[in-house]
Amino acid sequence: MSARVETYLNERKSAGGSLANEWLELESLYQSRLWHELTIRITSFVHRDELQQGDQLIKFYENFLSDFEHRINQLALVEIIIPITRAYKQVDQAIQFIQQIREKVKANSLAVLLCDITIGKAYLVTKTLSEAKKIIEDLAPKFDELDHLTTVHSRFYDLASNYYRVMGNHSEYYQNALKYLGCIDNASIPLKEKAERAFNLGLAALLAENVYNFGEILQHPVLDALKDTREQWLIDLLQAFNIGDVEKYEILKSVWQVQPDLRMAEAILKKKITLLCLMDMIFAAGGTRALTFSDVALRTKLPADQIELLTMHALSLGLIRGSIDQVDEKLNMHWVKPRVLDLRQVGTLKKRLDQWTNDVKQMSTLVEQQAGDILS
Repeated sequence: MSARVETYLNERKSAGGSLANEWLELESLYQSRLWHELTIRITSFVHRDELQQGDQLIKFYENFLSDFEHRINQLALVEIIIPITRAYKQVDQAIQFIQQIREKVKANSLAVLLCDITIGKAYLVTKTLSEAKKIIEDLAPKFDELDHLTTVHSRFYDLASNYYRVMGNHSEYYQNALKYLGCIDNASIPLKEKAERAFNLGLAALLAENVYNFGEILQHPVLDALKDTREQWLIDLLQAFNIGDVEKYEILKSVWQVQPDLRMAEAILKKKITLLCLMDMIFAAGGTRALTFSDVALRTKLPADQIELLTMHALSLGLIRGSIDQVDEKLNMHWVKPRVLDLRQVGTLKKRLDQWTNDVKQMSTLVEQQAGDILS
């Protein structure tokens, strides 16, 4: 044991307090050179409330952890360093400290990624958004190249989603926030944070220009945090958009217009729900029959002379495929963009499969009955 470490541990032990036993345990593990066990113990130790005041964690690193940091797992070292960075009063000092650690763990790619993410979060806190953007754009392809999920993925998607939320980029926020939730255990999120994330995610789904699949968020357990609360209306609105229920959208209008972001985007919301209504009608028809302009106008509550323009918009977005019969005022659509289905939509799909099975059986029976005539 070095003199510096010995002096530091003696001071900590003599101070007594609620951490006295923990300091004895750390000393014992250090003297026994049980680096793995010591790493596990320190990982939780640095989060103790008693150490969050002043520069205690900084001194902990300088007088103890730095003595054997080269002996422990490099990714684990960065995990330990993260709460220590918060002890620095100046963000620039924290960033410089992380960069020093980054140089020490450069042999471990995941540890380096986690260092970069931590630096990105520091830039985000100080509103240095241009630097945060550079880090996110640099890291994104690196995570795309990884062929397995790691403990670092959630940190990156959390950073990216927070950045895009600040920038007001609803589409990117929605995609990254969903990926973040897919990387963590839903039960580990505190209820208050879960409700906040669910609300922000729901708003982003409605406001994002390229999101026309609401089944994914509606089936995510994070949305349960809003059930039977004053934000229940958001779940109801998402369900309305999922099936293109324009009537329900209008009924809920007095509620959702209270939310400033939605009120300002009313024109965008109206256009989106009419597109979703058209998609739902085409899905229900299953390509077996044409939809008349009047049928679509009745369901979307749009004038009949706007249905062709609505359909052309859906075609240009790649939401549907088919042709428009301008003479007979009919839509001949044979494909709709795949989405996560709710139970009602699954029921519709089941009916179509049952009908297809019945048609195949009838054709098989007809062939059997007329086989003799064909062969003779």
